[in-house]
Formats: sequence, C-alpha cells, structure tokens
Amino acid sequence: MQFLLNTAVDPHFCALFDEHGQLFQYQEWTDRKQDGREIFAFLEKIQSKKTSPQDSQDFFTFLGGVSGPGGFSSLRAGSGILNALSFASRNSVYQVRADKWIRAFLDDRGYRETPFVLNSFSSGVFLCDQGKLLRMPVSEAAQKYENTEIFVGMLPDSKAQFFSRKLSLPWKNTAGILLQVLKKESSQKYFLPDYEFPPL
Repeated sequence: MQFLLNTAVDPHFCALFDEHGQLFQYQEWTDRKQDGREIFAFLEKIQSKKTSPQDSQDFFTFLGGVSGPGGFSSLRAGSGILNALSFASRNSVYQVRADKWIRAFLDDRGYRETPFVLNSFSSGVFLCDQGKLLRMPVSEAAQKYENTEIFVGMLPDSKAQFFSRKLSLPWKNTAGILLQVLKKESSQKYFLPDYEFPPL
C-alpha cells in the first residue's frame, strides 16, 4: 500500500493507495490542532487490513508527504509520523513542497502559466509565479495581481477575499496528483519539513 500525508495546506489529509494507484482509503480535516489525532485514527482504521504484526513491514511499500511551507506544529507532527513509518517499514520516504504539487495540479487542468498563492501562517502569503516562491503581505500580493487571474484555492476566506480575479477550481481530492508528483522525486532516508520558505 502507498501512504500519503499532507499537513502543509488545507485540507490536511491521509490517503492510502493500492499498488495500482487506486485510492483505497482517504481522510481529511481542516483543524490543524487535530493533526496527530486524525493521522493516528486513520492508521488505526487501516491496521485491521494487516493480517499479522509481521505484515507491518511489508504493508507500506511507498511513503510520501508534503514538506511545506506550513505551520510548525502540523509539519512536525507529519514528519514525525512519516519518519516513524519509514523506520518501521524499512522504506525510504518521498517529499515535495506544496508549490510543486499545486503547479502540477494547475498544469494538469491547462493553467500552465497561472500564478497562485499559498497560505503563510502569519499575515502574509506565499506567491508563486514563474517558478519563484515569494513571501509577502496579502494586500501587496493582491495589489500586484489585481488585473491577473490567480488561483487562491488553498487560502482561508479571510485572505482569499483580497484577490479580485480568482481562478475557481475545485482543490479537494488532489491526492492522486500528489502521488504522481512524489513518484518523480528522489527518495531519502528522512522526511525533512520546510516550515516557511524563504526562511523567516
């Protein structure tokens, strides 16, 4: 089974895919204070699919997650769990930053040059345009792109309202694209979160 974890952008989720890439189980949440509880509840649900304690070693064949940018506590919870699963299953782990995943999502829908913004866990946002990720106040980003269509699907409403020309695309259920993006990355021994980028 292939396990994915996103504790970087809303909604946070766990996803389990079979070896053919078919979604087997999925759970999402938006309360970042519940990350650990939600992840452990998900893992407990899939525990029953294992036939024996020794099966744990062979159960997870792929582990991957979104490394950030995101909230410190959320990414720390996600990285701790991914690293524990990696150690227990003797698998390496794959990671990708949220901006690469979102760019793949937009490209897949024919919006190759469309800029987008990610939430920063402060008063600002991360603006991604032409492969660059810049941190700035939300009002400055909105002013800079007041005449340009921009994707704000991962922003809370309080920040999205600043943008006048919003590209409206359903952002939920993008775990399949995340799996495709992660499979193109190199595996590593440890999952290392990117709490904020560029560094504060």
